[in-house]
Amino acid sequence: MLRTATAARKVVLPTPAPRTTPPQASSELTPQLCAGLAQFGDAVALLDLRTRKVRWTSPAWLTLLPELGAGTALTVLEQALPGLAAAHYTDASDTTARRMCLGDTQQWDAQLATLDAHQLLLRLADRREQTRVLQRQLDDREQLLFTSRVISVGEMATTLAHELNQPIGATANLLRGLRSRLARRSDVLGSEEAGALDRAIEQVMFAARVITRIREFTHSHQPRHKKVDLAALLRSSASLLDWDLRRTGAKLTLQLPDEEVHVRGDEVMLQQVVVNLMRNALDALRTDPPEDPHVQLRLAIRPGEVEVQVCDNGIGLGDEAAAKLFVPFASSKPSGMGIGLSICRSFVELHQGRLWFGRNADRGATFHVSLPRLTAKSESTAK
Repeated sequence: MLRTATAARKVVLPTPAPRTTPPQASSELTPQLCAGLAQFGDAVALLDLRTRKVRWTSPAWLTLLPELGAGTALTVLEQALPGLAAAHYTDASDTTARRMCLGDTQQWDAQLATLDAHQLLLRLADRREQTRVLQRQLDDREQLLFTSRVISVGEMATTLAHELNQPIGATANLLRGLRSRLARRSDVLGSEEAGALDRAIEQVMFAARVITRIREFTHSHQPRHKKVDLAALLRSSASLLDWDLRRTGAKLTLQLPDEEVHVRGDEVMLQQVVVNLMRNALDALRTDPPEDPHVQLRLAIRPGEVEVQVCDNGIGLGDEAAAKLFVPFASSKPSGMGIGLSICRSFVELHQGRLWFGRNADRGATFHVSLPRLTAKSESTAK
């Protein structure tokens, strides 16, 4: 009898993939992780869902919330940070960091990340501090704008006083001479005419006194000299124009040394000079925009002096505009008053410095401000 054997075929089934779970943070790894997070200076807390307590907090966290340190129950933390309980942070399968605002007044920017099935990382940032920083920046801009207006008015008053004093003095002398000549001809000059001349002389002298008071007032604003870090001043001046840069679409390049560069002068006046030169550069870029508008703010250090350079690739300056560049009330801008660069030059000269400009080889112009550098030797001599 023929016996037929049928070989059984072995079927190999694929092994099911293991279920993905968040990585486990071992007890040995967690302290190292916490120590690393603390070095970033962020306000971070490690939440333990098994014990329902705060396991660890960074030093920055304790600075913001000293009463909510390690060992705090999560219920207490949820009460202190309204909105945390509603974040569904107990879902261990969600490994994506979530952003939210916490607090009664939404004063905390929060990020919640899953470390493992039983631990979460909570990072806080005080929105109030961001608001204060923004407010300080707005206050600085407002103060700079106010100072600019006050100084502009003072410079205008000084220029007008200088220009008007000469015709006023000449008019007063002519009236006095006419009064004296007609007085010798008593038969011609009557009392009414004499009184009119006297009143005219009085009015002219009153105008002269007003001009004198204006000059005395404007000249009383002298620079308040102190030690100024010019590199830091240039960085803060550039930050004041971030909105103007975005509106113009220009790229700002800072070429500044890392170390402090000291000069002696009035910080407000020097900042006014830098901001005005940068605004002029942005105006030149808007007049005839190039393909890649950019402004460069550089600080060069030379023996005994420092030189600030504001360079742009804008429309540049023609011969006629260059000839009247520092002339008061002469402006190439349609709405310009023509006193900005005149003020800048006055401020720079008050600091024993120089202000000049040069045309770039390719396009645009570069304005240079040279100031005496304050060294340790010169500082001790000044004292």
